[in-house]
Amino acid sequence: MIDSSMFLEKFLQNYRFRMARPYLVGKVLDFGGNKGELEKLVIGKYFFVNHSRFITENAFFDTIVSLATIEHIETKEVFKIFRKFKKILNKNGRIFLTTPTKIAKPVLEFWAFLGIVDKKNIAEHKHYWSKKEIYDLAEKTGFVVKKFKKFQMGFNQLAVFEHQTPVNTGKI
Repeated sequence: MIDSSMFLEKFLQNYRFRMARPYLVGKVLDFGGNKGELEKLVIGKYFFVNHSRFITENAFFDTIVSLATIEHIETKEVFKIFRKFKKILNKNGRIFLTTPTKIAKPVLEFWAFLGIVDKKNIAEHKHYWSKKEIYDLAEKTGFVVKKFKKFQMGFNQLAVFEHQTPVNTGKI
């Protein structure tokens, strides 16, 4: 969990919240939801789990949000989690994801060394995702990336995933 009492951590968290706000539609699952701080922005039903908790396959969501979470999880496990997301995301639902870019690694580590971001949080980063890896994650788990954007001077990125639509071959 991030220490959102630290000024820079809180600033970065609120920035991610502003990026996610337009996507907080319907029944929302906040995956990696820290302490549930995102709830105040959700109109509708809000649920949160931290990445170490099990995601039930008996609940369905219109939106799944994962803000600055997947970099804390082993890559193979992220693929398993997104396969679970595939099962619990409603047909017209979306996943909104943010994660730091590879160029952010030395900056975040330096800030952690200086004590201006949470040292423990940065030390827990297992993988910094590239744009290509995010697109691969989508493709290999049955999603397509509908939007991709870098922000915060290229140190963070966001992706919006939707279900892949089956290709109509015209065969009956």
